[in-house]
Amino acid sequence: MTATEPDPRHRMVIKAELAELARLATWAEAFARSARLSANLLFAIQLCIEEAVANIIMYSGAAERREDVAVELMQAGDDVVAIIEDGGRSFDPTTAPAHRKPTTIEEAQVGELGIHLMRSFSAGIKYERRDGRNRLTLRFNPAHAA
Repeated sequence: MTATEPDPRHRMVIKAELAELARLATWAEAFARSARLSANLLFAIQLCIEEAVANIIMYSGAAERREDVAVELMQAGDDVVAIIEDGGRSFDPTTAPAHRKPTTIEEAQVGELGIHLMRSFSAGIKYERRDGRNRLTLRFNPAHAA
């Protein structure tokens, strides 16, 4: 890495609190500026990491145990990789069923689109549970975000 290149790794640790999502968004914007990412790629990254972290906070039990959530962004060639780690309950979003489009207004529900959005806006998702921690890896590609 030379003095003119952005740091390829960017890491933030936040409290498992929904109020931290605003700080997370600002942090992702700073990474995008330093890495000279397109607005479309930044949107995809922000949407997916905010959805993932919000789901961790609301459903994993991390908030009750006052766990931290770590988010790392790094460039990998033309792609950007986001790694999100937490110590909450194990949950593998890659095994969740595909979102089913409602056929009536009665079937439609507010929310429950986080995994669908992550699948739609990222170029790849990988999950692993290691040493009692969840590790979600999202890959973003400029061509996919366009």
